[in-house]
Amino acid sequence: MAARIGISKTNVIDTAFGILEETQSIQLVSMTAVAARLGIRVQSLYAHIDGSTGLKRELALRSLEKLAQDLNQAAIGIAGIGAVRAVLKAQFNFALTHPAAFQASIYPPGNDDLIIKAIEEVNYPMHKILKEAGIDDATITHWSRLVLSTIYGYSTLNQNKQLTLPVSTKESIDYIINVLVTDIDDKISTDK
Repeated sequence: MAARIGISKTNVIDTAFGILEETQSIQLVSMTAVAARLGIRVQSLYAHIDGSTGLKRELALRSLEKLAQDLNQAAIGIAGIGAVRAVLKAQFNFALTHPAAFQASIYPPGNDDLIIKAIEEVNYPMHKILKEAGIDDATITHWSRLVLSTIYGYSTLNQNKQLTLPVSTKESIDYIINVLVTDIDDKISTDK
């Protein structure tokens, strides 16, 4: 099927990501919603993306790209445990500010080279810090899973308004970051 003149793949992805950010719900980003926003028929989207599965993949790629930018920016000019804290804080901030994009970024890569590369870009700043500290790959993997599980759980609870105790979110995040770095703190010099 030929693409409609004036509509590009970038337009489709931008529109889908805009809906994701507006609604903060990955479930509300559908082929129908994107087509309606663009003023085209759903069938016309197939010239640009591979159906609903392709749409989710594109949202994952865009979300991973934005998360990687934030994490890399957070690590600039900082080293050691300070860099670990800065990257964790940026990851928490992304998850709380863009919960649907954070959810979209958690996408099983399978054999998809673009998704694998995007995930590597997200992991790059933290993995570089930990590798430079001499932490082995298995420990990095375990710790990364702990971080992802913690941030995903916390952001989900926050988005669903289930964190109702009268303690500030910022204080809780600082506390969680302190707990997360405890396991690796002794392995990373603050003046590296």
